[in-house]
Amino acid sequence: MANPKTLIPEAHKLTLEDQSNGGKRSGEVRREKATMKKTLEMLLDTVPNIKENIEGKTFRELSTEGLMVGAVQGKAENFKLMLQLLGEMQEETNSETPSVNINIVDNSGLEKVLYENNDKS
Repeated sequence: MANPKTLIPEAHKLTLEDQSNGGKRSGEVRREKATMKKTLEMLLDTVPNIKENIEGKTFRELSTEGLMVGAVQGKAENFKLMLQLLGEMQEETNSETPSVNINIVDNSGLEKVLYENNDKS
């Protein structure tokens, strides 16, 4: 409770046991996250055994393709995520309006290539 004379909240003191338990739990959570990341990396580089995957693409390649197809179809979330993954888009967290940095490149031949690839499928 705040001291009414100074309106400064009273500090909460953790016991040595509470501090130790917090540190142990923090280490456990870090190890769990590291294990999850390693497992995901391994799975992304595996080839799924599905009949539609005749080219033998990995989950990573299939996911990237799906992201691109969605962006071409006009899904702004997909385009935004692609820019973030490429490091070309950064949002400021301490302002109300996010700023977007986009490097402009000439992709005039990209549409033709995409449609040619879709026609072959």
